[in-house]
Amino acid sequence: MDFLERLKEYTESLNFTPSVVSIGLYNESGNSVAIRPAPSNVSDRDFEKGKSYNFSFQVLVHHKDNLFAYKMMDQLFHEYENLEKGAITSSDGSFNLVTVECTTTPSFIQKTSFGVLYTAIFNAELYLGR
Repeated sequence: MDFLERLKEYTESLNFTPSVVSIGLYNESGNSVAIRPAPSNVSDRDFEKGKSYNFSFQVLVHHKDNLFAYKMMDQLFHEYENLEKGAITSSDGSFNLVTVECTTTPSFIQKTSFGVLYTAIFNAELYLGR
């Protein structure tokens, strides 16, 4: 399943994010955005229709400027919450995105040696088919 890669690609295409978004770790010595999988609940399965898969992910924004970091995290929150059908699609047919919802709103994590770190957690419902 290529959801994480497609989410990264979509996020990189936004005009307010860096052109490179990391999967996993954020850049500790620079401005960055990172996306990483987060624990989620067990998926539902229907033998007739296929599988509904909950993919939780955490977004981290690291920036030198506190207000800039918060505003970027808030913009990402609104962007993901208002995704339109077809905004993120699988390149190999492995998933169909049903919805994305924020489960933990944008919040401050910590001050770092470079700047500040903000995060939010989201859940994407993916339909995997049979």
